[in-house]
Amino acid sequence: MLRTSLRNLVAYKVRLALTALAVVFGVAFVAAVLVFGDTLKAAMTDAALREHRGISVDVRATKHSVDHLQTPPLSEALVGKLRALPGAASVTGHVTGFTAVVDRDGRLVGKKSKATGANALPGPDGKDPRYTLTAGRLPAKAGEVALDTRTAKAAKYKVGDRIRIVARGPVLDRSVVGVFTTDSAAVEAGGSLTLLDTATAQELYLEPGVYSELRLHARPGTSQEQLRAAAAPLIPKGAEALTGDALRRDDRNKVDKEIASLRTLLLVFAGIALFVGSFIIANTFSMLVAQRTRELALLRAIGATRTQVTRSVMCEALAVGVVAGLGGFAIGIALAVGLRAILDTVGADLTPGPTVVAPTTALLSLAVGIGVTLLAAWLPVRRAAEIPPVAALRTNLPPTTSSLRRRGIAGAITMLLGGAVLLTGIKGSATGDTKVFTVMGGAGILLVGVIVLTPLVSGPVIRVFGALLGRVYPVEGRLAYRNAARNPRRTAATAAALMIGMVLVTSLTVFSTSLKHLVDRTLSKGITAEFVLSSSAEGQALAPEIAATVAKVPGVTAVSPVRTARATVDGKEFDLTAVDPASAFSVLATTFTQGGPQSLPTGLLVSKQTADDRAWRVGTSVAVTFPDGQRTHLPIGGIYDRAPLLGALTVSLGTLAPHIDVVGDDFLLAKVAPRHGDGMRDALRKAVGNSPAINVQTSKEVRKDFNKLFDIMLDIVYGLLSMAIVIAVLGVVNTLAMSVFERTREIGMMRAIGLDRRRTRRVIRLESLIISLFGGLLGVVLGLIAGVGGTKGMARSTKDLTVVIPWDRVLIFLILAAIVGVLAAAWPARRAAKLDVLTALRTD
Repeated sequence: MLRTSLRNLVAYKVRLALTALAVVFGVAFVAAVLVFGDTLKAAMTDAALREHRGISVDVRATKHSVDHLQTPPLSEALVGKLRALPGAASVTGHVTGFTAVVDRDGRLVGKKSKATGANALPGPDGKDPRYTLTAGRLPAKAGEVALDTRTAKAAKYKVGDRIRIVARGPVLDRSVVGVFTTDSAAVEAGGSLTLLDTATAQELYLEPGVYSELRLHARPGTSQEQLRAAAAPLIPKGAEALTGDALRRDDRNKVDKEIASLRTLLLVFAGIALFVGSFIIANTFSMLVAQRTRELALLRAIGATRTQVTRSVMCEALAVGVVAGLGGFAIGIALAVGLRAILDTVGADLTPGPTVVAPTTALLSLAVGIGVTLLAAWLPVRRAAEIPPVAALRTNLPPTTSSLRRRGIAGAITMLLGGAVLLTGIKGSATGDTKVFTVMGGAGILLVGVIVLTPLVSGPVIRVFGALLGRVYPVEGRLAYRNAARNPRRTAATAAALMIGMVLVTSLTVFSTSLKHLVDRTLSKGITAEFVLSSSAEGQALAPEIAATVAKVPGVTAVSPVRTARATVDGKEFDLTAVDPASAFSVLATTFTQGGPQSLPTGLLVSKQTADDRAWRVGTSVAVTFPDGQRTHLPIGGIYDRAPLLGALTVSLGTLAPHIDVVGDDFLLAKVAPRHGDGMRDALRKAVGNSPAINVQTSKEVRKDFNKLFDIMLDIVYGLLSMAIVIAVLGVVNTLAMSVFERTREIGMMRAIGLDRRRTRRVIRLESLIISLFGGLLGVVLGLIAGVGGTKGMARSTKDLTVVIPWDRVLIFLILAAIVGVLAAAWPARRAAKLDVLTALRTD
């Protein structure tokens, strides 16, 4: 039987190769995700460990490390006390913050998210051991900076040049006094590092005499734990001391957590691709078994048992799985390298590092390839082994009516169950993640039911397509229809692979479009300010003096800053929004269902959804713990139903101010007088020193940016789902190619009675078109149901969210399905047309 399996692998190598290719792409996706994750994890871990190498004890502020709103309680006096410890060889105070360099054309140099400023720590020799000077010296006073070599080269700056830098405030003029090399991960990732003297860095980022972090180095003979224990009594409230080993362990844990989330998300899409590939495998082995019915029957007749037949065919599946696993692993490595290159090209913030290929990735890729192939092949193989030898001697064994009846009953029950769960999610009282998972679960069960019923649905749908094509091509259209309808299970399995991809693409498109429409409409109606000012560097705030500067611009009638902070309210963490009560509601159109903004100076405003979830109402007093740890009770003075840019909870700037030390505005809303509309952008840019680190946008441009963000996210999803679509296309190619193998004699007969090569190719193309349109249409319809259902489910808890169906994109999806059908038929149609008529007629 082993010899038989090996001979079959050689005899059916082309057909099995097509099957293996479908598995290869799925495994490649998995391998690429694992290699990409391991590579990114190793690079990020190495960067963090490099930053903290050689540290015996690290003293840092607990609150500052979380939200950057508290000035760390790390003073110069504390540094002196720590230096006096017997076990401390040295103590260094570090100050870091956002600082970007402006080039000669007025643009920021390097990636804004990686632009860093830090204090230089010169030793007795005037050098900082962390950096190697290639020119000049380290900055020693205000007005001086040193640049890393990459930034200096990119901006064409040298020692002695006057340059401009930006932190949170206006543009600053500085003189370059030094250029240095560094192994900083931020610089290697495309960012910049600007060194300043300690006093200037403290003034820019914190307060005079305060440090972001203190690093202790132990004397020989003193362990990390001994030094930490000695330093612990000196550490003030709001700070903590960690040993170097604990710090580096914490770095590893943070990286692991970040990578795990990304890897899980990507593996979900890889799983979708493998699921689609399993349909191709099952379909291929079903066709192979059907084509080898006589061969398997002969084996049974001469003494082979059912188990031996099963093992023989499963050995073939095993060989396909091994080849697919190894091939997918190799291609996956290339995909991971290519993905990093693409992300680097588009400016993604990736830490550079060598590609990491772990042995576990190779083993897992092989296991996935083998496992998926064997599982998908098991059902058709088992069905073949159960055929009695006498019955199997017939050349064609169509599925019995009873099996299709059982399939119909099972599919109907599954669909009813999925529909019930979906309706429960849409109409039920569940909220938040529970509602989302219920709707998604219902849609998933419904999809499984449709897949089970697809062979029963295929007949009527294909008949309609056949009739339409028959009007244009009477002979070829009728032949294509009959070929597609000949084996409903085969057609359904091929179409189902494409259907799954179309369901996901369509449903996500409907949901994303509806959400984008909601955001655009909310911002359009809710923001009455003409201009929005924000930092161009992600996560950075604007200095508070910028608001005062903008308010002085002629024509500006109101400027309202918006700040955010994390706070614990009644035991749950929330994002707290702080606004100026005097100006906020002149630039934000807010609708209140209870109370109003008049209570804001000393009270709390709450969104309706939060109030409903927490059973709050106007007058309720809630306990609020601010970033500095202080706890107080605030009364709820208003509940708003529609409030763009406001979060779940809103307080006044005055209420938040005593609890934060590092003050910064997330953005500014500026309202201008009508007669000053023209030229106001230039006036506002001039007021902030034409800083490239500050965006000055109209409210319409802000809405465009939000829309662009939605489009980018949707494009990413399209890209991740493209592998499943590619595999589905391979399924169509595979089915048609094997159908040509199977119908070689029939094609030869048609050629003999007058069907020329051109019309033969057309028959195969039309058959492919029917299958692809069937899968595409079914996928689009189910996708619309899932997308509309999911959107309506969320609409029950999100006011003003309405279903928006992008019919133009839906039409594009159907057109793409048709194009896929035509392209997938290219090779099988060419092969069918090139068959030698006499040879084909002699084929058994």
